[in-house]
Amino acid sequence: MFRSKREAEELRARVADLERQVATLSAQLSATRPLLDDATRVESLARQAEAAVRSLEARATPLSVGGARTRPKLDTLYRADVLGYVSVYFVTGYTATVRLTVGPENPPTQVVGLAHGGGESNSYAGAIVRPGEYWIAATAGDRADYGFELHFTPLY
Repeated sequence: MFRSKREAEELRARVADLERQVATLSAQLSATRPLLDDATRVESLARQAEAAVRSLEARATPLSVGGARTRPKLDTLYRADVLGYVSVYFVTGYTATVRLTVGPENPPTQVVGLAHGGGESNSYAGAIVRPGEYWIAATAGDRADYGFELHFTPLY
């Protein structure tokens, strides 16, 4: 099969050399196995993190300004459909007092602010009104214009 004893020895030497190289490569591969496992784990974590970010981005919506402000009228009962803020302030006009009341009952009974016209202090009243609550900015008189402005600002 072999032409000479020398060729057989050379082939055995080559095989032995190749076996040493395979052993060396196997040892190197075994040494890198933890790194390969870590790399696989890091890739998996990165995919999970990317999926979580995409999920959060999909659920996050830009904050909206909400509904438009409205200009309610004095001595008119309202019922809030949404969370909002009522502001009452004196501009100019007859001296008067506005009582801002809120509550779940109709008419509301909890006084949350008083605004006095004609003076330097207490010319503003404001309150948070929760959904479903009634509210009214009531005067004690019967004039058509007391010089107060009202605003309802939705807070959603």
